[in-house]
Amino acid sequence: MSARITKTTDKFAEMRPTPERLRRDNFQNEGDALRVVSTVQALYDAQDIGDDEKAAAERWRREHLFATLGVVDGPVRMGVTDEKGDVHTWMLSRGKCAERLSRLKDTLGLGAQVRLEMMLAREMSFSAMARLLYPSLSEARARMKVSAQCSFLLEQLVNFYRKKKI
Repeated sequence: MSARITKTTDKFAEMRPTPERLRRDNFQNEGDALRVVSTVQALYDAQDIGDDEKAAAERWRREHLFATLGVVDGPVRMGVTDEKGDVHTWMLSRGKCAERLSRLKDTLGLGAQVRLEMMLAREMSFSAMARLLYPSLSEARARMKVSAQCSFLLEQLVNFYRKKKI
């Protein structure tokens, strides 16, 4: 039986992105896996944002997934004081999360919401975002504007989470 597990593990270790995907996205090695370099990671690597902004982006992404799809991304932590919930507590938590995202949209505006969704939920590149947001500008100038807007937006996101204490 262990030989079968090893075979399956080896098969998955050999899986790689398709050639089309390799041409389209930028990848970096993380251990044995290839991971897409997200716009947040690109901003972090360029030192345009710090750890707080990166953490706020990850929090927003997880909350968006939970509020819109009901999916919890990441390990579920059960502490001593935590109780296992039922469908009602699950939906109440999901509603609170959606309400928090709605307050964020009201605070930062629709433009911020669109950029957050493009950057974090849809994981679009700066170039793809620039083509949609600034079709009349040159690609380099539009990409630079989008990059600056995203880093500023993540700073605002950190401040929103800090002030709301949520």
